[in-house]
Amino acid sequence: MHGSTITDLISYLNHSITAYHAVLTAEATLKSNGFIQLDEQDVWDLKPNQKYYVIRSQSAVAAWQMGNGDRTGVRLVGAHTDSPGLHLKPKAQYSKSGYVQLGVEVYGGPLLASWTDRDLSLAGRVILKQGGKLKVVPFKSNKVLLRIPQLAIHLNREVNEKGLMLNKQNHMPPILALESTDGSGVDAGLIEGLIADELNVRSDEIASWQLECYDTQLANLSGLNDEFIVSGRIDNLTMCHASLQALTSKTFTAPQTAMIALFDNEEIGSSTENGAASGFIRDIITRVVESDDSNHMTQMALANSACISADGAHAIHPNYTEFHDPQHAVKMNRGPVIKVNANHRYATSAFTSAIFEQLCKDVGVPVQHYVHKTDLPCGSTIGPITATGLGIPVVDVGNAMLSMHSIRETAGAKDHEMMINVLERFFSKADLVSVS
Repeated sequence: MHGSTITDLISYLNHSITAYHAVLTAEATLKSNGFIQLDEQDVWDLKPNQKYYVIRSQSAVAAWQMGNGDRTGVRLVGAHTDSPGLHLKPKAQYSKSGYVQLGVEVYGGPLLASWTDRDLSLAGRVILKQGGKLKVVPFKSNKVLLRIPQLAIHLNREVNEKGLMLNKQNHMPPILALESTDGSGVDAGLIEGLIADELNVRSDEIASWQLECYDTQLANLSGLNDEFIVSGRIDNLTMCHASLQALTSKTFTAPQTAMIALFDNEEIGSSTENGAASGFIRDIITRVVESDDSNHMTQMALANSACISADGAHAIHPNYTEFHDPQHAVKMNRGPVIKVNANHRYATSAFTSAIFEQLCKDVGVPVQHYVHKTDLPCGSTIGPITATGLGIPVVDVGNAMLSMHSIRETAGAKDHEMMINVLERFFSKADLVSVS
């Protein structure tokens, strides 16, 4: 049996169907734990030991507990709110062969085949024109609206031997409806009508929208002993949730500021205003330490700071063991994973690895090490970007998972609470980054 932490994680996964919804769900948790929202346009009056958060562009959030007054550095945990998928094109609706379909762009690197023959719907954000002003509101349809049917095997006889080959432009547009049979044609504004009905607004109030497909199947536990979590967006909402839970679990008394940064757009390189490559988190840290050029407070604070970049890690796949390095085959429910790459696709160094291993030891949690198979190209995370942008030591870690970038991924149910315990220790441990 699993406790309230896993129940809360499943709820978070089910509510966080897009990056915008992930931030809204995180904001509800922050508010319920006494965090105060700040606006980047305002002057801030920050108090020791107080709790604050900032949202940027509706899909990234930074939250922190101030230190005890000395402000001697920041303990930062970074994760990302976005996941690979299918995003609607601006002029998405079109008709073909008697069907009404929606044109999509592929966002990031999803396993395209996993999106076929699924019960899909639409979610995202809508920009409304009301009272002469623009207003951003979240959008979600609970109705199963879309499907991407595979070609029948009778018409593709070699699919099981040669694999399913999908062209992003031709094969991924989902079907929304059938054209009318009475010759009356199809309303050209089906999406706007859907939005208007869902939000109870007029179509002429809709200035713009940014929608994506999502899988309507809910997150759940699976396995004979409920040892697995199965859901969409495990990469990387589980680490968003773990960092959020660790930050809100208690009031920390260490001198440094405990901070989380949940960025958007990691899956497409992070080079956006709310991605890890932006000035978002440096801007926040600068204001937290009340920096100015005369006394170099930001530089001094960063010199005594550290970051945990938390993202998914590849568990060994029993059906594809040849794709894993045999000495670094990590397993689910065996503890957090430290990710290492000699070419710095992960930011981990010997120093930061030792820091994280000690944190795990402090709370009695096992730790694993992952290295990508040498003859395969290695992915990356926000870790190297954060290390470069802030000039602070970073360790790349995560929990083991299967089917990364599938519409439905699998992780270990026991790993989540272990990661939260380690992150809590990271926030609370006073002496962390000194070197003798």
